[in-house]
Amino acid sequence: MEFGIRELIQFGTLLASLAGAFAVVKSQLARVIQDIKNINVEVHDLNTRLDRTEADSAVIKHQNGVFGTILSPSNLKDLNRHIAELQTEMKVVHKNLDKVYEMHNGTHPPVS
Repeated sequence: MEFGIRELIQFGTLLASLAGAFAVVKSQLARVIQDIKNINVEVHDLNTRLDRTEADSAVIKHQNGVFGTILSPSNLKDLNRHIAELQTEMKVVHKNLDKVYEMHNGTHPPVS
């Protein structure tokens, strides 16, 4: 099998085409790798933000549960009853204290 000028030119053209395709693939591959790195950084940032948001949401949910317990009608009923009892007791204590002040009248009798 003899190779003439025509075959050598075709072979050279084929090698040049392969070299060009290799260069294009290499440059595209580098760009794709950089894009994947950027996407990984963005996904990591999004995961961090999502974790913070979920943690904040859990705190708010817990606080709502606590406030719901504190402000539940049964608890408010009990608290209002206790406050009413304390107010009644305070009125009695003030009434008794006024009687003690009236009995004492602000002065002591002479002690012999």
